[in-house]
Amino acid sequence: MDDEPPALPPLVSLFVYGALRPNDETAIPLASAATLTYAGIDIFDDVSDGDHPTYWGDFGPGDMNLAAATLLAGLSRLAILELDTAVSIRVAIERSLGRGLLEMSAGQQYDLATAGSATPTVDEVEASVCAKSGKEVAMFARIGAQFADSPPDVVAAYELFGYYLGAAGQFASDCFELYQDPESRDLAHGTRTLPIAFHLEGLSPPDRPAFLALLDQACHDEEARRTVRKRLRDAGDLRRCAFLVETYCQRALRLLEQTGACLEPSRSVLLGLIDSASFFPKGRAFCPRP
Repeated sequence: MDDEPPALPPLVSLFVYGALRPNDETAIPLASAATLTYAGIDIFDDVSDGDHPTYWGDFGPGDMNLAAATLLAGLSRLAILELDTAVSIRVAIERSLGRGLLEMSAGQQYDLATAGSATPTVDEVEASVCAKSGKEVAMFARIGAQFADSPPDVVAAYELFGYYLGAAGQFASDCFELYQDPESRDLAHGTRTLPIAFHLEGLSPPDRPAFLALLDQACHDEEARRTVRKRLRDAGDLRRCAFLVETYCQRALRLLEQTGACLEPSRSVLLGLIDSASFFPKGRAFCPRP
């Protein structure tokens, strides 16, 4: 994995619709509503994690929270109401978004509760990522299938596809941030991502305090961060993460192959998204438009 996976969760709604209906341009308003929802989620996530992207300039957390609430609770809801589809489909989409946001909140709560934890387990971190990022992409995939007026089994299949794709993408992104992000945000915030959990689980009880002290130092010291990265790489923890990512990628791939309705070019786009998360890509480049 040489590059960070593309951050395209809301566009999955457009690609799933295009896999089910020949004219995906019909779903552009849905993708716009999904993007407004995603933007609100993303800003709230930045505030929660203490991140302040440079494009916010002098605007503080209060301004960021206001923008997030406006996008998430106002603009995105109005955009859903304006969709040119049956009332029953709009209601179903709203219900899917509400349920998905609740499930994502549970995953975010775990992130907040375990920052700096001395005892995160791989199973707990995996469950948290699946609840947060897996459910996010699942939510957008589901509304794409619903907007296409698909039968329940097809909606469920694409929702599960999104779940596996979202989890794989986040696990891969966490590895990217650990090894390639110059700001080392996860280490700076004390976030217990999957590589950290793998390493802590592999340590004997007497060895844990020293590594936890190193993680504390890595919150503010670049040399400590380099030591953490080397320790994880030498112990094979990155390799373990890569195989877990591939497990989720293969699950997403199998669902896509088993789904009877999957039209081109959207099918190739969805395959490219799986490749973008994998440490073992098959050469299917992500290319949404010719």
